[in-house]
Amino acid sequence: MTAPLQTSSIGPVEAFWRFRAWTVPITIVVGILAGLAALATSGTSTATTTLYLTDPRGTPVFSEGSTNPTDLNRFARQRAAFAESVSVRQLVVDEIDKLRAADPENGPVEETVKGLEDVINASATSTSDIMVACTATDEARALLVCDLVKNAYVNLTNADTTSRAEAAVNAYLADRDRLIADQDVSPGASAIDEIDLRIAEVRSAAALYGSGVEFIDSPEVDEDSRLLPAVQFALAGLLFAGFAMAALAWFRAGRRPVVVASGDATATLRAPLLGEITGPPEAPFDAISPPGVAYQLLATSLGAVHPDGGVVLAGTALPSLGASETVARVAAASAREGRRVLVIDGNLRDRRLSRLFGVEAAAGGLTEMLAGLTTYEEVRRSIGVGGAATLDLVTGGRPIDDPSSLFRSQAARDTLASLRQQYDLVLIDVPPLLSVADGSALASEADGVMLMVDRGTESHDLDTVRQRLDVLRAPVLGIVFDHRSLEHGR
Repeated sequence: MTAPLQTSSIGPVEAFWRFRAWTVPITIVVGILAGLAALATSGTSTATTTLYLTDPRGTPVFSEGSTNPTDLNRFARQRAAFAESVSVRQLVVDEIDKLRAADPENGPVEETVKGLEDVINASATSTSDIMVACTATDEARALLVCDLVKNAYVNLTNADTTSRAEAAVNAYLADRDRLIADQDVSPGASAIDEIDLRIAEVRSAAALYGSGVEFIDSPEVDEDSRLLPAVQFALAGLLFAGFAMAALAWFRAGRRPVVVASGDATATLRAPLLGEITGPPEAPFDAISPPGVAYQLLATSLGAVHPDGGVVLAGTALPSLGASETVARVAAASAREGRRVLVIDGNLRDRRLSRLFGVEAAAGGLTEMLAGLTTYEEVRRSIGVGGAATLDLVTGGRPIDDPSSLFRSQAARDTLASLRQQYDLVLIDVPPLLSVADGSALASEADGVMLMVDRGTESHDLDTVRQRLDVLRAPVLGIVFDHRSLEHGR
């Protein structure tokens, strides 16, 4: 009966990093797209101009109007409201339509009275003047609208002043006509002269007041930065995508649990714990230097669970960066304990073990020996591991297309049987058991397997390895649990 998988839960951050092969790229892509979208849609140009108003106080044209000429602030606010009124916007739209009709291909974009409501903003300044600001995504559009608003305000105010003046003059003329029609009053009477004087004053005031604008600043453009909104949106996109990916990864991790403690691995594989690696070695691997306390404990534990020695495979379920170094240090520690140790680089696809001992480029190795091209004595190399202790090493040898077939051959079985008689421990570093068939080909002839398990290995993978080794009748002698990584996420 298959034992239930033993697992421990992990948090969202660990789940995010476990599945970083897809969580990180998706998060980055979402952030970039958010930034590009903001870059394409943000950033505006604002054209501004100031209309400096004529003081209306004492102007007869406005004496009967709705504006209080003695309150300049109120007058400026009312004139600012007029600058962004429907009347002004309609005149701006009419002028733009004329420009479009004159040059259909290169003319300005079509505008509407409603659309200009969000473009034009007029306000009274502290000096009771009017500031007109026109904001658009296009600098040319902002400048054009601002210039047309200025012209429309001037033209409409001029027309309004003229209309007010004519209304006042017509009222005076009506009074004058009534006086002349009165037979008791002569045309040269002082009352008529007074009316004529008032008419002259109104017309003079209207001419002097005109548009009510003393002068106008040329429109200037202030372009808002597009970079800042893009950065802000990119960061927001990264945060949103990061949280979303972490939640999704956490959900996925619940469906594909991993081992995060040594007890999880031992329960799943039904094998004892040889030792745990909690951190990187204090110094890079050197055969003559002490291998480290953790690795000495591993060597002692391996000797305790398998005192008869023999051929032991050292492998992992999936690729692991530190597996070959663990094999090298355990082999060196075992030799220091007085055992006769042979370590073989059976990972022909990586050859990291050979590189660690510094003999990677040596001619002749495992493949030549199994193929009968050379003898064991010719490929064996003696390595000093401190003091008088030594171990023997056989490198991987020449690369071949199908190592697993060579490992399943009768020559391989005979070679392993011969080596079993010569050494207390034959330790073979093999490729990941679930990646290629090389290790499985050797497992059926080995006395057991020392399985190295990284923190974060999926429980499903460990269960698959155990089932495969059960079929090959290769017992798991013990587990080396490495706390240093959470690498296995897909």
